[in-house]
Amino acid sequence: MLLASRTTLNRFADDQRGAVAMMFSLALFGMLMFMACAIDIGRASIVRMKLASAIDAATIYAAKSLKEGTLSLTDIEAAARILFDENMKSSKKMAVVTDFKMNKTADGTGVKIDAKAELPTTFARVAGINKMDVGATATAIFSQQDIEVGLQLDVTGSMNSSIAGKKKIDSLKVASANLVDILLPVSGMGTTKVRVGIAPFAAGVNAGSYASLVAGGSAPGNCVYERRTSFADATDDAPVGSESLKTLNDLGKGAQPCSSTAKVTALTTDNAALKTTINALQTSGSTAGHLGTSWAWYMLSPNWSSIWPTASKPGNYNDGKTLKFAILMTDGIYNTVGGMNGGDYSAMATDAQKRAKSLCDNMKSKGITIYAVGFIAAGDPAAAADTLKYCASGVSNFYKAEDGDQLNTAFGDIAKDISRLRLSK
Repeated sequence: MLLASRTTLNRFADDQRGAVAMMFSLALFGMLMFMACAIDIGRASIVRMKLASAIDAATIYAAKSLKEGTLSLTDIEAAARILFDENMKSSKKMAVVTDFKMNKTADGTGVKIDAKAELPTTFARVAGINKMDVGATATAIFSQQDIEVGLQLDVTGSMNSSIAGKKKIDSLKVASANLVDILLPVSGMGTTKVRVGIAPFAAGVNAGSYASLVAGGSAPGNCVYERRTSFADATDDAPVGSESLKTLNDLGKGAQPCSSTAKVTALTTDNAALKTTINALQTSGSTAGHLGTSWAWYMLSPNWSSIWPTASKPGNYNDGKTLKFAILMTDGIYNTVGGMNGGDYSAMATDAQKRAKSLCDNMKSKGITIYAVGFIAAGDPAAAADTLKYCASGVSNFYKAEDGDQLNTAFGDIAKDISRLRLSK
């Protein structure tokens, strides 16, 4: 009897099943706590990225306003906070902004903004963590240099097609207006100017009131095309004599006209005028992208000063006072020369792309920084982006947007990059 009792006790002492179950339970609890916290950490990361983007935009605006000297520091901070809050709207359900402070930099040439937000946790509450604090800091110091931007916009017939239920041209209007608002939050920027010009293109370019000046005479529909002599096609020479631009009268039968509504707008500080041009964009015709690139350059070229009105005359190249940028946007392969569409993989398409690349080489040699945006849906030919990749000043200057949201983000990032001559975090 005693022997049996000892055997039973030994079995009980050796039985570790309960201990294993307890260890498993503790491990499971720990794993669940980790997963719960990971979900809230992911949410905090999203808020942090949104906070950083919002504070960047607010800092850029504040530094510009400080530079102009027309508002008090208090008014600048109030306006910057309004812009910041607008950009944080989409995060309101996730987090609450708890702090926003703006100060001048020590040397008085820029501003520093600090912001914090509080994220109420969801799953992490079971671990006793009820909130997470998220913060961001940005500093912007703006130079004395003027900024000039030539914006090439594709208004060809393919821009009337849709991606995710939204027409490409409508997405382009939203993205372009956003870019203008970032670069020119207030119409007229005072002594240090930011000026933007718009060059819409299809098979030709509607030069508007400048058509007769650049064509050396009348131009039906204000439509202009390549140079009258080919050696000048890849240059920014003044459009005079044999180097003036061709019109419909100079092209062969069947040449396509340009857009009747999408007209060139020369460099301007006028936010409203630029948006009027953008809102009037309509689609038609095929893709003479090299012409759009030409006109984005012409707006920035001091050789064209005689064409543009006084307020739109560009600064000199590499003068130490002016930074020049070209933004090239298209949704397809350049395939049209002389108003004639040869198809995406024709000799004419090769010619159009070669012309565009030569233009880009020569623009870069003048100190112009080029950004390129391909509005190219998934599944579209890879060749559609080739010319843009070549033209971009660097790998980071090329953007591929597969839908309207990505296009808007690309344009916004480019505008911030141009504005943010110096932004440290």
